[in-house]
Amino acid sequence: MTGRYSFEFFPPKSSVSSLALDTCLAHLEPWQPQFCSMTYGAGGSSQTESFSAIQRLQKRGHVAAAHITAVGASRGQVNQAAKAFIEAGVDHLVALRGDSPSGEFISHPQGYAYGADLVAGLRHWFNGTISVAAYPETHPEASSAAADMGHLAAKVAAGASQVMTQYCYNTDALLRFAERMRGHAINVPIVVGVMPIHDIQAIQRFSARCGASVPNKIVAQFEKLSDSDDQFQLAVEIALKQIDQLAEHGLDQVHLYTLNRPQWVQGILCGLGGPRLAKSA
Repeated sequence: MTGRYSFEFFPPKSSVSSLALDTCLAHLEPWQPQFCSMTYGAGGSSQTESFSAIQRLQKRGHVAAAHITAVGASRGQVNQAAKAFIEAGVDHLVALRGDSPSGEFISHPQGYAYGADLVAGLRHWFNGTISVAAYPETHPEASSAAADMGHLAAKVAAGASQVMTQYCYNTDALLRFAERMRGHAINVPIVVGVMPIHDIQAIQRFSARCGASVPNKIVAQFEKLSDSDDQFQLAVEIALKQIDQLAEHGLDQVHLYTLNRPQWVQGILCGLGGPRLAKSA
C-alpha cells in the first residue's frame, strides 16, 4: 500500500512539554511526512508558542502547516497572525472557525463569523494551500447533516484547497461522508484525520465534547485488556485496519494526530511497511 501521510502536533507550554515535542520530532523525523501541522489556541491564546513550534518544525526540514482560528479576534488580528506565519516561510494554513473557550461560539464584533468567511478573507491575499475542517459525523453545532455539508461546500467555494476530516472511528461513516461530498460536487482532496487510541477513557470524554463517537465494539475490545502493551497493539491494529480500508476506497491521504507522543504513530507506520510509505507521493 502507498499513501501520503502528515502529522499534527501541538505547541508546548512548559520546559517539560517542550522536551516532549523535541523528542517526538526526533523519533518521527525519519518518516518524512508530506507536512506537519501545528495547532493554535482559541482566540490566539497559544499564538506565540505556535509560532515558535512552527519554526522548530522548519529547522528540522519539515513542511509546516499553521492553524489559524477566527474565534476571539478581529479580522485584522487574524490576518496579521496569518501573515506572520507566511513571512516565516509557511505556505499552508489550516483555517478553522474555532470554538469558544466556554459555551456556544460567538464571533468577535469585527471578526469572521463563519469558516467560509475566514477562508474568503485569507484567500483575498494568500495564494498558498488552505485546508478546512470536515465532520464525518456532523459538527455538534450544526442544525443537520445537510446544513453541515452546506457549510463545507461554502468553505470550498470560498477557496479552500482541501478538507481535513475530524477523526472518526466508524469507517463506514467516513466512506459515506466522502460519497456525500462528491455528491455535492465537493471535489477537493480529502485528508482523513486518524487519532490513535492512546487512552480509551480519555478518547471517549474528548469525543463526547467534539461530536465524534467511539463504537461500542471498540470500547469492548479495550475493556477486555488490562495490559498497556496489549492496549497499545490494539490501538495500532485499529488504526491500521481503518487506513487500509480507506485506501481501498481511494482515501489514501492520512493526517495522524501525534499528541506529541511518537509511539503510536511509529507503530502505525511500521505496520504499514516502513518509512518509505510516509514520503510524499
